[in-house]
Amino acid sequence: MSWDPARSTSDRARVRGSTSPLAGPRPAPRLARLYQLAVVTPAIGWLTVTAILDPNAFLHPTGGATPAILVFWAASIALIDLLPVPASGNLQFSLSFPLQLAVALLYSPGIAAAVTLVGSSDNRELKGELPPLQALFIRSQVAVSVGAESFVFHSLGDLHSPWYRIGVAVVLGVVVGYATNALLVAWYTRLRAGVRTVATLRQMHVGVLGEFLVSYMGLALFGLIIATSFDSEGLFSVGVFVAPLIFARRMFFRTRSLELATEELKRWQADNEYQAMHDSLTGLPNRVLFHKRLEEALRSGSGESRVAVMIMDLDHFKEINDTLGHHHGDLLLREIGPRVGGSLRDGDTIARLGGDEFGLLLPDVGGTQTAVAVARRVLRSLEHPFVLEGLALDVAGSIGIACSPQHGQGAETLMQRADVAMYAAKESRAGHELYAPERDRYNPERLELLGQLRSAIEDQLVLHYQPKAALPGGQVRGVEALVRWQHPQRGLIFPDQFIPLAERTAFLTPLTLRVLEMALGQCRAWRDQGLELRVSVNLSPRNLVDLHLPDEIESMLVRYEVPSSSLVLELTENTLMTDPKRAIDVLARLSAIGVGLSIDDFGTGQSSLGYLKRLPVEELKIDKSFVINMNVDDNDAIIVRSTIELSHNLGLRVVAEGVESEESWDQLAALGCDIAQGYYLARPMPAEELTIWMQERLAIAEQASEVEQPPEVTMSPNGHSPDGAEWLLPGSLPPVRRIVVG
Repeated sequence: MSWDPARSTSDRARVRGSTSPLAGPRPAPRLARLYQLAVVTPAIGWLTVTAILDPNAFLHPTGGATPAILVFWAASIALIDLLPVPASGNLQFSLSFPLQLAVALLYSPGIAAAVTLVGSSDNRELKGELPPLQALFIRSQVAVSVGAESFVFHSLGDLHSPWYRIGVAVVLGVVVGYATNALLVAWYTRLRAGVRTVATLRQMHVGVLGEFLVSYMGLALFGLIIATSFDSEGLFSVGVFVAPLIFARRMFFRTRSLELATEELKRWQADNEYQAMHDSLTGLPNRVLFHKRLEEALRSGSGESRVAVMIMDLDHFKEINDTLGHHHGDLLLREIGPRVGGSLRDGDTIARLGGDEFGLLLPDVGGTQTAVAVARRVLRSLEHPFVLEGLALDVAGSIGIACSPQHGQGAETLMQRADVAMYAAKESRAGHELYAPERDRYNPERLELLGQLRSAIEDQLVLHYQPKAALPGGQVRGVEALVRWQHPQRGLIFPDQFIPLAERTAFLTPLTLRVLEMALGQCRAWRDQGLELRVSVNLSPRNLVDLHLPDEIESMLVRYEVPSSSLVLELTENTLMTDPKRAIDVLARLSAIGVGLSIDDFGTGQSSLGYLKRLPVEELKIDKSFVINMNVDDNDAIIVRSTIELSHNLGLRVVAEGVESEESWDQLAALGCDIAQGYYLARPMPAEELTIWMQERLAIAEQASEVEQPPEVTMSPNGHSPDGAEWLLPGSLPPVRRIVVG
């Protein structure tokens, strides 16, 4: 059993195989042909010269046998060569090795090489698949190997020597012959296929410590038995090899089958492991592998190194799916990895975490500035349209960034905070945002509040009320109810700390109904005291998709015997954009009840004027961000004036929030604004304090009325009009003194 040139090089001799195409020197086919000639020419020349110089050696082989015996040996070798068996890897070898060894032990090197040259066979040679030179090279390199075995053996002894001498001679001969065969094949493979010599030798010896070594030594022993018994048994000695041959073939086929099954199992396990760690649609790492690599990066990082985690979400991806179908959505997701990957550094990771959400891992990032620079490159890479089946799509993304150690040191913490930053980027439409604790709605303190909110709805919520007065006279038209949480340990908690939590849970509806009930109950109490005030209550965007809300409100109005016109519901612009069709339906039903509707924080959202015209609203509130600085910022003043004109043209009443100075009050009055609300008039206060505030103004108004006795008695300082309809401010008092509550 000896080696042949690899099947990948289309060569074959006593052992057929293919070596792994490992990186190595470039193939040199021309040198390979010269190498073949360098082996074939001396081998055939040596055998020719041997036959000419000593023809009797071929005509009368050892022991007086006829040349027919040499033909028998050659035919036996050829027959077994045509029945190769598989070995480890992609190799094959012939079981004719014991016969070749027997020939090497029985005959001189020239005869042994000649018999092997004639007998070595290959199925491809018979089919005409091998070029003549290559076929001769395969036969010649095997013949040279067997000739080397014979030379070493006969130099050290013969079959009649003592057993220990025979043993040493056989072992050394086999080693030399085997080494000659292996090196001739390895060098040829290097030239023909460009595979390194060491790589070829390593491939030849896969399993050399296992079945290969045992089989090789066992077959060599049978070669020795055949040679030693040939003198006495003649050709029948070859029969000793029949049973081992059958057994060896079965053993090697069984071993190869087991090896193939093991390889298949390994491939199956590798495929399963790959699928478990990668996204099936995009081929990118999935959340599991991303998390694993993040943990490895955190463990391997030094004290000064930083790891950045980015969560990227595609903007308006749902619209692509809904408009073009999931097929185009899938095509787009497949393109994201290659596009974004070009903007990352070597060693960075992009993974698909689910849906249209991708994770970016930047190990050893150096600092937040580097992470931000990478995020900007990623966003710029998305600016070029994606062409999907001839359709060009513009896609944008929002990226949240969290860096270790300043934003957290654990994998879960960093991913959660990068996710929070991503939603902040979506809200700000800035493209990317670094994690900021003050914008984290899901920090432990807030989660603790969420757990306490259920019980707080029943008995810990309180309402503060801020008055709204008409311009320019200052008549109090109504109040806005603002919810607070009177926490037993933390004191008064403002709504921005717990309303966002409620909006993401089932607590929002009971919280909203509780606030409405408290506001209408207070409105009833004021009416019983002769104060007929309109109460405004804010609604969340999620409230407008609740089809049961109009019925609940109508039931409360009946229960508290409050006219529907005394309740105003304030809605943000984005509320109307969430689900316009459903929102319009709910608003229409509320308007039919008689409830007033107002658009809050106008100018900060994305409401369409078309929707604004169709909605049954009666009031529009200008956001305080435009009102506070309108007396020093010309742009804000222009926005306020334009909004007032637009609202009046649409038949809407205008309320200005954030009035904090006399200059703003007078300027709004000059622009024709209808109602003002802000600290200049009064801060939000509990119902009891607001009642006292209005009663004090009533007393001041009555005193001023008795002193001045104006012709029209309808105006009294912060008092009540004769018909009890509204609260009035005296025109004779300076604005600051007549309005501001100390």
